[in-house]
Order: sequence, then C-alpha cells, then structure tokens
Amino acid sequence: MKIIATLTVFLSFGIFVNLTFAESVGIIKYRQNVMKSTGAHMGAIVDILKNRLPLEAHLLDHARSISQNSKMTLAMFPKGSALGKTKAKADIWKNWSQFENAVNAFVRESTKLVKIVESGDMKAFTKQFRTTGKTCGGCHKNFRERD
Repeated sequence: MKIIATLTVFLSFGIFVNLTFAESVGIIKYRQNVMKSTGAHMGAIVDILKNRLPLEAHLLDHARSISQNSKMTLAMFPKGSALGKTKAKADIWKNWSQFENAVNAFVRESTKLVKIVESGDMKAFTKQFRTTGKTCGGCHKNFRERD
C-alpha cells in the first residue's frame, strides 16, 4: 500500500511539473511571436522612412500595433515562465521592478509615438521612433540573452 501511495504522489508531482513546463513553453512561444510582431512593425516603419515609401498612412497602424504590444509585455512574463527554450534572462524575475520600469518606459514612449504620428509631424515622429526603439534595445540589453 505504501508503494502505491508513494507512486501516486510521484506521478502526481510528475504531471504537475509537466503541466508547468507545458504552460511555460506555451507562454514562451506566445511572447516570442508578439516580440517578433513588434520587431516586424518597427522594421516596417524603418522601411517606410528609409526608403521614402509613399506609405506614410501605414505609420499610424504600425505605431498603434507597437503600442498595443507594449501594453501586453508585462503579462507575458509570469513567474515560472523561464522553463524552456527562451532568451529571457533570469534577471527579469530577480529584478522585477527594474524590468517593470523598462517595460513601462516602452509603453510610455510607444504611446507618445502614436500621438505624434497622429499629429502628422514627421520630423518629431522620426525622433520619437528612435526614442521608442531605444527602450526596446535597453530592455534587450539587460534582460535578453544575446544570440
């Protein structure tokens, strides 16, 4: 009887660990897709500006998408979501308030980006785009493993 009880506890723990790992893998894939999306929108803006494409009307949609993604970022890093193939450093959870400040800077600057593109001031938009990009780079520098 002790063997069955021990085996049951062991198997229950194994199932719990697997579910936790599966959930971590799922959130990792999700946040990687959202981050790729953000990078793609940033790249699209660069393409429009650098190549002087006649697609300035698209800038607002790209800026809004970046801003929306920024607002989802904190929720994409729940505790325990470092299990699996991820470039997220453990420093995220060890220094949560620093990470939170970095994400909040991204939210703040991407929100400004939307407001400026809505104003139509392309010179100010270009400047704000660089500022917004620096918030991405700052977070990656401190909280993301390099390739």
